[in-house]
Amino acid sequence: MKKMTKTEMLKLIDVLRAIAPHRPLTYGESLQVARIQAATLRKLVKANEAEMNLIWLLEQKAVPVHLAPSHELNEESGLTTDLIGDKLQMFVNKNEPPVRQRFTLLHEFKHVLDFKDAKTLHSKLGTGDEQRKANQIEWIANEFAGQALMPVSLVKRIWFMTQDLTLSASMFNVSREAMQTRLQRLNLIGESVAHPRGYFRNAGLIADSNTSPLAYVA
Repeated sequence: MKKMTKTEMLKLIDVLRAIAPHRPLTYGESLQVARIQAATLRKLVKANEAEMNLIWLLEQKAVPVHLAPSHELNEESGLTTDLIGDKLQMFVNKNEPPVRQRFTLLHEFKHVLDFKDAKTLHSKLGTGDEQRKANQIEWIANEFAGQALMPVSLVKRIWFMTQDLTLSASMFNVSREAMQTRLQRLNLIGESVAHPRGYFRNAGLIADSNTSPLAYVA
């Protein structure tokens, strides 16, 4: 993927943002939007191979990416904020392994996509529990990053060909742990993983409160 101009990047962001309905979303709806956005992103940047080249995101100027030392991020992996220089920016922990930085970069990009309408989009999350709401927002961003880096069809194709966790991870340029989590979530390895118990109705998604299904380790 060639380097994007600022105008091209802003257009891409607008296209991806338009996928989300402009109303409060349930957790289940938010996950589905994240998956559709990730798949659409792959198509827009023509990421047809297993490894997604992220140079277009690293070098774009619309929402600058900064590699920052761990201590400046309070040991966190990343940060998206408009409180520095009055401009929306992404910060990625440069002291973490490159494979984790790739996951963090896409995780933070999801926060960029939601940033403008976050108050509306996330207002239903957590059902009044602010910590759970914060966790769900992070799980949604993890889902986006996982789907973008390891799309279902490619993961299944490569896993059926290789049956090798380390090789599969290297082909997607993700950590072994992230690949293992992805394969487990797709029920391709390990014991069959039960999906969260959820019931959709007009009021939204009621899910098992003990389920945190998106614990990717990048």
